[in-house]
Amino acid sequence: MGKGAKEAARQARTEVYRQHVLETAVGVFAEHGFEATKVQDIAQRADLSLGTIYSVFPGKQELYEAILAEHGQALLALVRDVHERAAPARDALDQLIGIYIDYFVGHPDFLRMHLRSGASWALGPVLGTERQRAYWQQIHTLQADVFRRGVAERAFLDEDPDYLARLFSVMDQVLLADWVARGMRDGRDTLAARLRAQAKRSFWRV
Repeated sequence: MGKGAKEAARQARTEVYRQHVLETAVGVFAEHGFEATKVQDIAQRADLSLGTIYSVFPGKQELYEAILAEHGQALLALVRDVHERAAPARDALDQLIGIYIDYFVGHPDFLRMHLRSGASWALGPVLGTERQRAYWQQIHTLQADVFRRGVAERAFLDEDPDYLARLFSVMDQVLLADWVARGMRDGRDTLAARLRAQAKRSFWRV
């Protein structure tokens, strides 16, 4: 095996370890929170040595930030896709509701981890880096633009679009926090219908 092939194999192995550590760490952070979690806890749950963990992530903070970055990037891509379709504002908001519910129901440990951090979805991440805050700001800007179009279309209340976007984020967070508190028993369709009904009551111009 040549030098290039060996390096490619090493990088592939490192990426496998990286993804395994990330997936494991989300569950540990969800259960214990950032402050109470130790890297040893993650290593034990992942069935890896501390040396292997530290060969991929310098420390707990960097690991936590990597989780936020991975999910922030994924959510931004989903929101951007909805925004680029340029559907009527009510339809666009309906699509945003669908992707948010689908994403967090599909990643319940990340949801629990995020809720444990105490971050306000209306104000942005607390423990994140500039990159994570940039993801949040871009998502918020795209949401606000949906509301801006809705106000212009006379589909939504004549309110500040930035305020409406923040209010929508709060509604989403409260709904999902309640879902977690109740043992995550409700299905995706029930949650989406509940958020859609609340959005209609809060934003629709009648």
